[in-house]
Parts: sequence; C-alpha cells; structure tokens
Amino acid sequence: MNIFKTAPKFIQGYIETLKFNSLIPTLKKLREEGKIEEEKALINKGQKQWIEAVSKKLNITFEVIGEENIPDKSPFMVYSNHQSFADIPAFLWLFKDHCQIGYVAKEEWRKYKVLNNAITYTRSIFLVRDNPREAIRALNEAKEVLDLGFNLVIYPEGTRSKRHEMGEFKPAAFKFAEKAKVPILPVTLDGGYKLFEEKGSYQPCHIKITVHPMVHIEQMNKQEQKQAAIDIEKTIRDALDN
Repeated sequence: MNIFKTAPKFIQGYIETLKFNSLIPTLKKLREEGKIEEEKALINKGQKQWIEAVSKKLNITFEVIGEENIPDKSPFMVYSNHQSFADIPAFLWLFKDHCQIGYVAKEEWRKYKVLNNAITYTRSIFLVRDNPREAIRALNEAKEVLDLGFNLVIYPEGTRSKRHEMGEFKPAAFKFAEKAKVPILPVTLDGGYKLFEEKGSYQPCHIKITVHPMVHIEQMNKQEQKQAAIDIEKTIRDALDN
C-alpha cells in the first residue's frame, strides 16, 4: 500500500518534513565537527516544531501517563508496541520537551529521499528485516549512536499491528540495548491505528502514551536480561487493557 497515494493528508506531514530537512546542512556540519550536544539540541528543536505543526494539521491529540519516568540522562532505548504510522509522531510529542529521539527504521523508507534524509540526520538507523548480516551491521551502528549519547526507539513486534491488540515481541530486538549496555524505557501506545489503519483513510485520533519505569538491563547478567525482556513485553501488553 502506497500511503502517499491512499492518504493525501500524509502529504501535509511530508511538507513539514521538508521544512525539517532545511536543518540538515547545519546538522551535518555539527556532526562533522563533533559538536554532539549542539547537534542533539538542534534535532530536538526541529522535531518539536515538526510534531507541533503536524499534530494540528492531522488532528492528532495525545494523553501522556507516567511522563515522570522519562530519564533526565541519555542515552537510553525505548521499547514499544507498534500499532500505526502515528507511533512516530507519538514519540516526537512525548520527547519534544525532553530530548532528541531517533528510530530503528525499516529499510523501505530509504526510497523516499525526504524521509531518508530526515531519518538519517536524526541519528536514526535503518534495518533490513530478515537479513542476519544486515542485522549485525544495524546492531553495531546503533551501539555507535548510543555511545555518542543519542536515544533510539525500537518496535520489537517488527511491524505494525494496525489494531489495538499487540503482536509478539521478537527476542532479537533486545540485543540492541544489551549490546550497547543502555537502559530500556518501556512505553505503551494505544489509539494511533485509528488515524489511518482502521478505515484506510485519515480520521482524527487520540493517542494514549503510557511511560513505564526504566529497566536497567545494563546492570543485569544474561539470565536476568532474558527475564527482563519477558517482563517488559508483559508490562507493555498489560497497559493496553487498562
């Protein structure tokens, strides 16, 4: 399904992405000069402007529960269920007054140049699904990004559920946080599927964002990490029923 053809309203978000991309020359220069904190701040500023404009144009509202659980210190990884295309705006809204956020994004987005640029220059990374060699590359790239102090979101289901219910988490997704030795912030999203996926056309929607307490898997041994992954999935799933 080509969202650009089936959902014309998406173009409004695309236009705002073009505006964000006007920051790329400066972001590129900051990256080359190693000015990490300035780069983080500019990414966050651009993301805040993007989500505040897009949420109004697409009539998306948000409800945040547990905002106090967002850490003051980076880096960390966010692990979340994945209902919708609207999950990306949901996280930009959640972190707009806090910090930069990047994504482990599917490789397919590369074919859209404007989105490719925006993803690349928010310190997000691309992942080719079902390709072991590319998975190793993505793991190493994610570790480099996290080591620099940037934050990443990953969706362990691997694809959108397109509904309220949540799919099963892929255990391999937890290797990202384990390899980089960073804590995990579990988050439950609900309602985003009503924006587009539920009816195949754009509708106003309200997204409930539940932020759970941080899980410090970087302080755990392998067995404890394995159990923590199970517990994180359960925590995220249980919040969908509350």
